[in-house]
Amino acid sequence: MLFDPISVIVCCTVVLLSVASVFMNPFYRARNLFDGIRQQDGEAEGEHISVESNKAKWPRISVVITAHDNASQLEQHLPTLLSQDYPGIFEVIVVAEKGDSATEDTLKRYLNNRLLYYTFIPDSSRYMSRKKLAVTLGVKASRYEWVMLTDASSTPLSDTWLKTFARDMNDGNTLVMGYSNYGNDTPSFYRFEQLRTACYVLQDAKKGIAYRNNSKNIAFRKADFIGRDGYRGNLQHIRGEYDFIINKYAERDRTAVETDINSWIIDESPTKKVWHQSHANLIYMRKYLRHGKWLRFLQNTDTLLLHANYILTLSTLAWSVITSRWIMTGVALLALLFTIITRWKIAGNVLKRADIPLSPWKTIWYEVRAFWQNAKYHYWYLKADKSEFSSHKI
Repeated sequence: MLFDPISVIVCCTVVLLSVASVFMNPFYRARNLFDGIRQQDGEAEGEHISVESNKAKWPRISVVITAHDNASQLEQHLPTLLSQDYPGIFEVIVVAEKGDSATEDTLKRYLNNRLLYYTFIPDSSRYMSRKKLAVTLGVKASRYEWVMLTDASSTPLSDTWLKTFARDMNDGNTLVMGYSNYGNDTPSFYRFEQLRTACYVLQDAKKGIAYRNNSKNIAFRKADFIGRDGYRGNLQHIRGEYDFIINKYAERDRTAVETDINSWIIDESPTKKVWHQSHANLIYMRKYLRHGKWLRFLQNTDTLLLHANYILTLSTLAWSVITSRWIMTGVALLALLFTIITRWKIAGNVLKRADIPLSPWKTIWYEVRAFWQNAKYHYWYLKADKSEFSSHKI
């Protein structure tokens, strides 16, 4: 028989799995995550906001920048931060390592800029993350309630970065999560994986309690950070300064997700070593982060269905050709084409709105590669010296 009961069951399974795997997809769930450029509140098209008349309604913001042996990046990005077109009052606080002469020289060139303040981490600080100490010092030095946290290696895409974020700094929110993009010189898989992760964590934050963020682009309240002892409980972890803030201070219905293109920052392209270290560190940190079970369940389910779909469809296609079950061949071929074209369309739409010039066809391979790449990260983590992730050395 060319189409016996077994063939019917196989064909139905192939079709159902194909449909399920397409819609169990981070790009599909986040298809409306990026809204494009939105008009600023209180500003009509072509009309500039009057600074003096509207200054009182804008929140006062302290921008905290952490710098560590990257004076050239700091010098390159400071002008964009200090020249923000913000109708309200803001300040920029740079926290650097004491003795970093290159950074000190860069900051001295801005001595006459009334917006810039800087402080240094003391040499005597031990047994805690230097980065978290830098953030803590910056928050304590800030004069205003809302703190924007980013890094010297990152720069706002727009001069209305603060203005866009400020729309979410209201009485109903305690934390705002933003998005970061990489420049065009970054390997395409890095950009794909960064966007795919952002689709998971930002969409998760919109639907429930935020777990973490893979962007150096967040805002929070100084009173919350100081009142709840900052990083207490995870100071020993060398990295994860953004993740631990999100994980500790995010509250349901009080965390905003801002993805307007004017709120984006651009990160410097990471080296291969830094990229691998960041993934190994996330594996280490997961046991210290709350609210991650549902997100990891989604990630695992998406991956399982994706691979099961391709394996079953391709196996069915091969088996049907060998056994001359041509109707089954047609069903398997249509299911494969449906999977590829639909995933290509869905991913392509998100890639375009996230301004990533990556061929959507590459996403077909990159989606599969992500699982095996993650397996490599786990392998590197297992081989790593675990003391590299903690300042408490044994």
